[in-house]
Amino acid sequence: MHDNYIVGYNVDVEKKNIVIKTYNNTKENQSEILFSEVLTHSFKCIIDYNIISDIEEREISAFCIDNQEELKKMEGYCWPIDYQTEKELIAFLKNKGYKYIRVNSSYGMFGWILAKSYEIVE
Repeated sequence: MHDNYIVGYNVDVEKKNIVIKTYNNTKENQSEILFSEVLTHSFKCIIDYNIISDIEEREISAFCIDNQEELKKMEGYCWPIDYQTEKELIAFLKNKGYKYIRVNSSYGMFGWILAKSYEIVE
């Protein structure tokens, strides 16, 4: 996925999936990243030319560290679930089989997805 351009994405809240469509100029082919059973996500800095540097799966505990400010801001609003402690949130995510997937960019859009599975379709 390195150097692929993000040409579009679709979030289907009802079906709980996200599809990110990409294009690679060198290989002249399109790919999709399919995320299933999505709990929540966050994308930032979306512009006309969004270039992926990496897609990485991180530890669930890193989700709380990376998003400390957002979790604090949304405290009491049932995001991403209704929970009392960070330990309870981490246990829920691990027990339910969620993965913390980061979309890193060299330019433009970046963010993360909490989903149970994902695959890259070339």
